[in-house]
Amino acid sequence: MAADLHRNPPFRAEHLGSLLRPHGLLETREAVEKGKASKQQLASAEDKAVRQIVDLQLKLGYHAVSDGEYRRHNGFETVKNPDVDLFRPYMPDISAFLEAGHGPVDSVFCVGKIKHVDSTYVDQWNFLKSLVPEERLGECKLTLAAPNWYHMRYKEGNAYPESIYSSDEEYFADIAKAYQIELQILYDHGLRNVQFDDPNLA
Repeated sequence: MAADLHRNPPFRAEHLGSLLRPHGLLETREAVEKGKASKQQLASAEDKAVRQIVDLQLKLGYHAVSDGEYRRHNGFETVKNPDVDLFRPYMPDISAFLEAGHGPVDSVFCVGKIKHVDSTYVDQWNFLKSLVPEERLGECKLTLAAPNWYHMRYKEGNAYPESIYSSDEEYFADIAKAYQIELQILYDHGLRNVQFDDPNLA
């Protein structure tokens, strides 16, 4: 009886967000940041790590197979050492850094109208799709950053300049349009399971 419950528990569960990055992948990413490795070397390391984690999930019988977010890193132009007074200090990621004696990590600020320019995720999905049997594609999952992430972290009036957006409604309307376009692109490429990852609301 216990063994049956272990294999088929009476609840629905799946992993959330990033899986632990392999040590080799972390080393390669750090080397790229220091100018000691190329972006091509990083891409190869990511391919290898994704293949390994997908193979492991399939062998373990996971139904929500993902790429572990192994390619996920900030592709934006970031602000280094941002002023802590810009942020809400009670937000979990901010408070954790402050409690450890650090300031907020490099962050992204809105400086112009938000619009969809090119797909952020479709290449990641296409690679994951190539590693999974066709009959399992409907179970595969891609995790997207929460659309409210870079608004909720900032104090009132710091998420965007008043000269760009006159209200939160206008700001989020553009974010919604961008997400709709991205989701349609992913849907057209066969993705049916999307998860919005927002640890601050989890």
